[in-house]
Amino acid sequence: MPDYWNVFGHSYLIFTVGTLWQTGRADAIFRGSMDIEHNNWRNYASTGAMLTQEGRQHGGYARVLQEVTRSQRTAPYAADGGAAVLCYGINDMGNKGVTTQLRTAFQHALRTCISRWRASSIRENNYNLGTSPGQISYGAGFTESGGTSEFSSGTSIHRATSTTNATITITLPSDYGGEPVVVCWVGAAGAFGATITFSGTAGVTGTLSTSNIMPSGSHCPVVRRITNLTAANAGQTIVMTATSIDASGAAEFDCWWIEATNPPPVIVCNIARLTAAGYASYPNTVTDADVATWNQAIADVVAEFDGMVQIADLDAALNKDASLIFTDGVHPNEFGAARIADALLAATKRLTPTTSLGNAAHLNVSAPRSGQLLRPRLSGHWYTADSAGIGATYTAVAGDMFALPIQVTGSRERWIRFAVEAIASVTGTSIRWGIYDDIGASGYPMCLVTEPTASGAFTITTGAGVKMSPASGTGSLNQPLDPGVYWLVIKFTAVGTSHTFRTLKGPSLLLPNLSTGGAGSITPSGWKLTGQGTGVLPATFPAGAALSDNCPYVGVLIN
Repeated sequence: MPDYWNVFGHSYLIFTVGTLWQTGRADAIFRGSMDIEHNNWRNYASTGAMLTQEGRQHGGYARVLQEVTRSQRTAPYAADGGAAVLCYGINDMGNKGVTTQLRTAFQHALRTCISRWRASSIRENNYNLGTSPGQISYGAGFTESGGTSEFSSGTSIHRATSTTNATITITLPSDYGGEPVVVCWVGAAGAFGATITFSGTAGVTGTLSTSNIMPSGSHCPVVRRITNLTAANAGQTIVMTATSIDASGAAEFDCWWIEATNPPPVIVCNIARLTAAGYASYPNTVTDADVATWNQAIADVVAEFDGMVQIADLDAALNKDASLIFTDGVHPNEFGAARIADALLAATKRLTPTTSLGNAAHLNVSAPRSGQLLRPRLSGHWYTADSAGIGATYTAVAGDMFALPIQVTGSRERWIRFAVEAIASVTGTSIRWGIYDDIGASGYPMCLVTEPTASGAFTITTGAGVKMSPASGTGSLNQPLDPGVYWLVIKFTAVGTSHTFRTLKGPSLLLPNLSTGGAGSITPSGWKLTGQGTGVLPATFPAGAALSDNCPYVGVLIN
């Protein structure tokens, strides 16, 4: 059995509803059934996730593209990262619709995510330009465009708005062995894409359309998997030419990759039919017949791959049985979660290695396993980030935003209130606060998990002392968290005159502790950004933060 797993999807696998604890969810029961510990598990799922929704925070294809990274390695093109579960669909249908266009876009995104997980070597659009191996050469019609990380693989794409000199040439590495080659383009929102024609010495032919993939307002990836090449094509070229571009449209190239010789396990969940109450909770009309049509579309995509991609039949597992579903008609209760875990286990048992390399090479591929650490948390008590103690008083500045790291190591931890401590007694100060994840333990905040102040900043009342978020209702916190590294984030939106706050003094064990200036240059307790305005917290934490000591702390109350 695979011993390292990564989970992507919607609330079935991340949000506690219908079950009392995280440990009653389907993913936890599945993990327990295989005796997989938390340090061999990464959960990227997001409540409300739609596969076709751009934006990393939303947990769809953008999160897969942004957080499934591989080196630009040479042969052997081996798998990395462990096994993966992809669980999407019902939110795409209920929130976006069940049209043919959206179903096809869902297939494009699913194909992209399956293939991306199987990637061994990923070459971004600006990788190794004009040099070997695996070089990318652009005609003069293509130029690099940045700021695309909410719908692309890296931080940029290459774009052409005219067919003149709009060519891209990929030269296959000299050690290429015939693995699937995958090119990823950005599918257009509306009729603003292009037709891409293939040629080159590797003998690849045909066309690919990126036009009208999604309704207006959202992109979606479109990949072509080239599966008929052999080692004899090493050093040869694949040429992609934008032969037609929509009026006011563009041809937008994202990246390309080589799938692994030993493809790793991927389990794709199909969509479970809902009760009438469940369907009614969505803005768009969805029927059992629609679910069956989309499930066939999922099966069609999975059939494009080999035996290392299998379907977990959630629809058959739940069978629209109200006794297995929470009263909202959507989410499984503990018994429904157990049925889903059984479906995942059954799919795992059907995984079939595709080469003579053996079972271990396919099922137990290289993965970022981590060490074990236990940080006890006592219910009814307050906690914050680790530090050396209380730091120097911080005088608030509007637009300052701080992130302090904190570890969750227990499987039953729920945060129910935030708190800060004011030193001075002034008026006119308000803050926003929230939690960011860091699933890969990168040492930097990643995607927003929750912001209780999303509907309005929290006003710091007059008088010194601890200022707590509401215990219930608007602005309150009720967040169960899987083990991992998280970031407590606070942003000052408006500041009264000389308003000061209690801080934490570094060093933190989870932050860099040396610099080129030597050991004594800084003992950081968090990351700091300035000039962040008054709006809601960003969906992904901005790049460019500086290490900072004496950061105002955010306390959390444990349920």
